[in-house]
Amino acid sequence: MVKMQWSLFVFIVMGHCSSIGGLLCEYYFIGYEKTWNEAQDHCRKNHTDLATVSNQTDRQRLLNSTTAQYPDGAWIGRQENTTNIVWRWSQPGMKFNKSESNWYQGQPNNVGDQEICVRMNAGTWDDDLCSVTYRFICYDVGLQNKSGQSFYISDDKMTWPEAQRFCRKNYTDLISGVKQLDDFKGQHPDYANLCPNNAKPCPFWIGLFRHSDWSWSDGSSFSFRSWDKGQPKKKCAMTTSNGNWSSDHCNETKPFFCYNDSVILINQSMIWEDALYYCRDHYRDLVSITNLDDQRWVQERAKMASTHHVWLGLRYTCTLDFWFWVSDETVHYKNWALPQSGNDCNMSGAMDRNGTWVKLIDDDNQLNFICSK
Repeated sequence: MVKMQWSLFVFIVMGHCSSIGGLLCEYYFIGYEKTWNEAQDHCRKNHTDLATVSNQTDRQRLLNSTTAQYPDGAWIGRQENTTNIVWRWSQPGMKFNKSESNWYQGQPNNVGDQEICVRMNAGTWDDDLCSVTYRFICYDVGLQNKSGQSFYISDDKMTWPEAQRFCRKNYTDLISGVKQLDDFKGQHPDYANLCPNNAKPCPFWIGLFRHSDWSWSDGSSFSFRSWDKGQPKKKCAMTTSNGNWSSDHCNETKPFFCYNDSVILINQSMIWEDALYYCRDHYRDLVSITNLDDQRWVQERAKMASTHHVWLGLRYTCTLDFWFWVSDETVHYKNWALPQSGNDCNMSGAMDRNGTWVKLIDDDNQLNFICSK
């Protein structure tokens, strides 16, 4: 049994020795001009879709993907579909749950239809003009790993967009989601007394905002935004030469960005080992997740699965007693659901539709799976 397990481990890690390098999509600049809908058709026929930008790293990669000039902007895959208003958290992947909201009495009141950003004061929320300056709270995964503290409390006051840019540049994002807010209150129970001279009220910007229901062409639900000041004003989004986004009428003609997805959801149900063979025969490998950006990208694909979980390229070896990625990547980043069962020789890793990982016995489960290309 030990010899068989060792042989399987060697086969798995030697079958493909290189990873996808953390780049789960590639951008392509198309220089001839089309309307937004024509650009969408072109990208879907020749690539995956019009460009989706999921985070600050993608924004910079898109900007660096060409030396061509596009002074009037270039289409990306974002379009306003409805006038409905929704609340979103700044950090991509965080879902707003109305039942968990903590509005102060009478809030949100959206005075003048202009109050679309949210501050926290003594634990409760209220909406305000995004142009007002307050102190703010950043969340950072790295801080937690180093010191056990997950948050940065600013000394300076900024507008909401300025605070968001500061947090994304220096940390992870503005504090987002009820769990982060609860963790913050646990780590900083006296935060309401941190304003100079114990001033009351003592508000802080948090990462909650209201916006029209824009969507990505490929159906992704990433909440990342990089709008220029005063935007959006029209129905279709374009990127500008500085990497920020503007908008224009969708029937205007412009160059555009497409992307090729480096992962694919297979809507067939197989045991883990058969899924591994399928990916290696038809694509590259079962997908590996090495950082938070990978996690968010793969999670979007898992949402479209027909099974409650999807197989990942994550495997346990009882011979050596550790988990490993089949691409030979070390398991540093983790997103296990808690609590988890113990390890078993026939266990592999799967992701549920919410993005958390679970340990499942291979032969007991036939699931959809995600391949890297």
